Amino acid sequence: MLLIDDSEITLEVAASTLTGAGYDVRTSTTANKFNTAFGAWSPEVILIDVNMPEAGVELCRRLKSSYETAHVPVVLYSSMADHELEMLARECEADGFISKQSGQEALPLELARLIDSALF
Repeated sequence: MLLIDDSEITLEVAASTLTGAGYDVRTSTTANKFNTAFGAWSPEVILIDVNMPEAGVELCRRLKSSYETAHVPVVLYSSMADHELEMLARECEADGFISKQSGQEALPLELARLIDSALF
């Protein structure tokens, strides 16, 4: 899994939580670092913080519009209200969304729920 978030604290906690749940996690704090990480490794899922400068929804749109990356599941990750996050996910063709409001401990459960529901 490739996790991109501009908050280093949030990124570290989320990565630790997901690693503890058995996920292979790599992280990025910027769009440029994301491009480097993505070019060197093909993740099974990309988790993107919506409110990142030079990333977020635009990064999702770019990934979903490219033949080389359209098959990679993209999940939006944000503290905004679920209905807003759901609308953004539809607009940029994300494969799902997870609210940060659920707390970091719920992240692996929410991700497993998306995987189990065949959104990917």
